[in-house]
Amino acid sequence: MSSQDRIPQTLTTMEAAFTLHEAKELQEEFWRHQERMGPIAAASPGFVAVIGGPIHRSLWLYFSGKWATPQLMDKWQSDAKHKPAQEAAHSRWFASVYLRKWRLPADNEALTGPLLCELAIARRDPLETASIDRILDEIVGPSLHRHKPLKFETLTGEFEKQPYQFVGPVQEFPVLAPVRYLLITHWATEVALQGWLNSDVIKQLSAYGEISSTISVPIKHDAGERKYLRPDGLQRDAVH
Repeated sequence: MSSQDRIPQTLTTMEAAFTLHEAKELQEEFWRHQERMGPIAAASPGFVAVIGGPIHRSLWLYFSGKWATPQLMDKWQSDAKHKPAQEAAHSRWFASVYLRKWRLPADNEALTGPLLCELAIARRDPLETASIDRILDEIVGPSLHRHKPLKFETLTGEFEKQPYQFVGPVQEFPVLAPVRYLLITHWATEVALQGWLNSDVIKQLSAYGEISSTISVPIKHDAGERKYLRPDGLQRDAVH
């Protein structure tokens, strides 16, 4: 029995980001394979969504997959149709990568950190650069400074300059809105996170679109279950 069989079977999110090697031909090859793999992933049991996009004020590119349960995401990870792309990602395309897995809490489950908060802004049209700067500098930055999320870790022991990632406009399947942005943060406690969500930040961000948020708890893998797994079982990362 794997670690993924022993935990509540709730909606599961892979939170990941990567950088690509600089060679143009390798980057083009990667994006071609991404387009080819999308329909294959979407046909796998338990598939819910794939999401990707640029991260503002960051060198990383965001990527996320959502499956109905940890077990079903685990099956996709080991699927024979998925393996060649995973191997090529590490041997050819990725210069660096990190992955974390999360799931929705079970009914009445106590929320113990770290916690993932995905806050979405849904709109009809893309935001202008000046509007994104206002959101980050006048709303997000000051509110997070007051409420103290965790530093935003990328590779183990390395962090974004800001305690969040702002992604978008995202490319996603299935499409949930004409345009969506994601504000991703991590929190040590539910009290701190709810304090932020119950502040005026939602009201302020609502001026830019329809707001929704999701809170997830971490998934830990047993030692030896994955390549590049950190000793705490909470993250995989690699530099190639």
